[in-house]
Amino acid sequence: MRKNVYLFSFLAMSLLIGCDNNDDNNNQSINSISINSDQTSLNTRLDYTNSGVISIENNTTTGKISSTNTAATLPLVQIAEINPPVDKNGRTLQASHVTVNGNYAYVSYVMRGDVYSGAIDVIDVSDPYKPKLVTSALIANTDITSLTYSNGNLIIGAAKDIDTDPLLVNPSIVINMELSSGLLTDKIKINYLESRVTTDVAANASSYFAVTGDTGSLFKLNSSTRVITAKVAVADLRSVALSSDKVITLSGTKGVNVYNQSNLALQKNFSTTTDVSGAKRTMEVDGTKLLVSEGYNGLGVYDINSGSKLQTINITTAGEDNVTNAVSVNEGYAFVANGAAGLNVYQTGSQLSLLGTLGISGSSNYVKSSGNYIYVASGTGGLKIIKMEKPNTTFASCSEYGTYNQGKDLILNSNEKKSYAGSTAINSVIVNSGGVLTHCGSISIQNGLILNSGGTFNMRGSLAQGKYQQSNPTELIINSNAVLQVEGSVVIWGDLRLNSGAKINFIGNNSSITIYGKVTKNSGVTITGTYTDTENKLK
Repeated sequence: MRKNVYLFSFLAMSLLIGCDNNDDNNNQSINSISINSDQTSLNTRLDYTNSGVISIENNTTTGKISSTNTAATLPLVQIAEINPPVDKNGRTLQASHVTVNGNYAYVSYVMRGDVYSGAIDVIDVSDPYKPKLVTSALIANTDITSLTYSNGNLIIGAAKDIDTDPLLVNPSIVINMELSSGLLTDKIKINYLESRVTTDVAANASSYFAVTGDTGSLFKLNSSTRVITAKVAVADLRSVALSSDKVITLSGTKGVNVYNQSNLALQKNFSTTTDVSGAKRTMEVDGTKLLVSEGYNGLGVYDINSGSKLQTINITTAGEDNVTNAVSVNEGYAFVANGAAGLNVYQTGSQLSLLGTLGISGSSNYVKSSGNYIYVASGTGGLKIIKMEKPNTTFASCSEYGTYNQGKDLILNSNEKKSYAGSTAINSVIVNSGGVLTHCGSISIQNGLILNSGGTFNMRGSLAQGKYQQSNPTELIINSNAVLQVEGSVVIWGDLRLNSGAKINFIGNNSSITIYGKVTKNSGVTITGTYTDTENKLK
């Protein structure tokens, strides 16, 4: 069946089918769902090539990288990439959506072009710097376009090849999958809908909602009975979001509709820019604001209650693949996926304020930020997992220090003393003889950190430094009689060089150090205190 090209986009028969099976094998194949929990094979999809500290590059209005030497206040580390799954016919899928519950991130996949094929990954991020792909399901003949977590279940938006299922009249379906301790199972119930694709899903405590593209409808389903309880027809629906008692839908041609969650009564309608057919778009609610990805027209910010447009953020550089696909808001930051133009980061407030573009490779087709993480889908490039290094607030004496106010490259001269607190992201640090740098909070250093003879770095909180396995490795160098004092966690993505007489002192009982590169340890090196050496590199 040739599918309508709602790539990444994706009821009324109201036919409900339940499938329940029990199979404890690592690999299950029931109802065209093949679940793989074999850790050895799953580990082959983890890629650390581009891991390490990443920067936010400041952009000018011309779209070129600015020469400003201003440091950033959001330390970021790319901890891993998950290469996309390959289906049973050897075809590489591409990530389409992410939802998060606790330490688990659920990632959906589709097949580009005319063929239907999909998958779902479950990623465990309970270890902050070592994500694990714990299970993955291939779902034959079905694009998985969107998903959300709800009360121990995954609500899954999808489109299925009608030639492979005699019960299908239209490709659009919504799946309710029962999870087991957060992991995927074959226990599913399917509602067959009445359009070409289910583009998005959302859920509250008692109901879940699905929207379909093409002719388009908003559906409400009861979480207990899985029965469709209400429906509203709206053409070309792309996204659905919930806010208190409201259901909000986005149409590529009809704009935004706001409904009452209980009965789907229309409360408000307002226009957005008309979008190209069949493109993935998302919305995000931030208080009384609605952030809408508007394709070639960038990002629109609207007042949910009045419908008035508060801000327009255009795509800086025009181009066929430069298009705003998705937006996600998390703890004072908005992350905007702009396709080939990359991922922009904004501070929220009365107006969104651009911090810059993340220095990551590949396109940004979808973004979801939750907790300390940012998940970026990059087509057949898979999924990037980025950690936000947030400052630890438990250090009482931190309040006496000011925030970092120097440039991207910090050099402390001989006997100079500097103290800072909060979140700091810089390019490099050199502490010269007798210099003392104190940082309390979280600090990321993208390139070199050098403590010259007699220099001291007091680090309280977290330090992330360097890049993973570069041809010209980044280094943390501690020279003779220089001291690194650690109260918290240190992650060195490159190499550590401890020259003769170097000292590392760990303070307290909960400090840790992770070193991914090579350690060179010369004579007379002193390492004291209680600490966890996660990679066993300091012995």
